[in-house]
Order: sequence, then C-alpha cells, then structure tokens
Amino acid sequence: MKFLEWKKADKKLSLANVKELASVFFLLIVSGGLCYKIALNFFSEVETIFLVSRPQFFIKEQATILLSFLLLPCLFLTFLSTLQRFLGFDIKLTLINAFKSAVVGLIVLLILSIPTNLVIESNLKSKGYTYCSWYTGSSLRAPDVWLKNDELCLQDGSIIISDIADWFEMHNEKGIEPTLNELEVFIQKIRAEYNR
Repeated sequence: MKFLEWKKADKKLSLANVKELASVFFLLIVSGGLCYKIALNFFSEVETIFLVSRPQFFIKEQATILLSFLLLPCLFLTFLSTLQRFLGFDIKLTLINAFKSAVVGLIVLLILSIPTNLVIESNLKSKGYTYCSWYTGSSLRAPDVWLKNDELCLQDGSIIISDIADWFEMHNEKGIEPTLNELEVFIQKIRAEYNR
C-alpha cells in the first residue's frame, strides 16, 4: 500500500488564482507551526513527567502527551500535503492518509487515555509527588497540579491559583524548595492585595 504519492498534479499551482495561492501558503505555515508547537509540547511534557531532570517542587501535568503524540501524524500529513500542493504535486493520497490517521488517532486516544493517565499518575506518585486538588483549576482543560511536599497544598491558596502557580514556578526555576511558612505569608499577602 502506498503511503505517499509524488505525481504531478493535473492543475498547476502557477495557474491557480491568488486566493488559492494565499490559502495554500497560509495552510503551509499554520500546519508547519502547529507541528512544531505540538512536538515541543510533547517533549516538554515527557521531560517534566518522566525525566524530572531538575528539582521541581511543583508540576503542572496537562495530560496532553497522548493527544500530542496522536495529533502529530495527522498534522504532519496535512503539512506534507500542503507542501506537495505548493510544489505542484497531487495531494489526494496524502489527504486520505491524513484523514485516516486522524480517525485512527481518535480511536486510539479514546482507548488509551485512561491507561496513559494511570501511568502518568503512578509515575508521579512513585517519584514522591502528591496530587493537589486545591491548586487544580475547575475547568476540564486545567492542568493537574502535583507537589513534592504535600504540606504545601493549602485550601487557602485555591482562590489565587494563578498567583500560586507563578510563585511555585519561580521556586522551580531557582531550585529552592519553598517552606510552608513562606507559602502562608505569600497567600496572606496576595489575598490582602485582592481585598483592596
């Protein structure tokens, strides 16, 4: 079975109107950019969750590893088909394979989403992290928050989730583990600023 076909298109791109040229060029840039962004997100999340290369006291786990992994082939084939069209080749087979990979990816995502999340959770727990529901946002797309020190999961901080996340990220970057006292002082300070 052929996966890609490099035969000349019936209609040359040079004969296309300006609107079609612009749409092909735009899709080429967008699909290429999305491929790059999804690949970066995938490797960043894998590094954060599985390698933990530097001291991290706070992890925002977005559970997008599987989604990124499965979206990448479809987007790459979309990018490739646009590139083929740009170079004057027929894109029918590539688009069919992009659609097939999207369908297969969706099915695999539905089947593997729960086991993947269980693997991620067990890996984080085995490395000493505790899930903190107080710092996890209420929306379905909000990342799960994991802390190395479960004492730092304070219900008082649930109101200022974004400030808490920035505060923990700052400590992650410095490599300095925050103390419970520092966190309590920070929460009181930010809440006082909000009440003004």
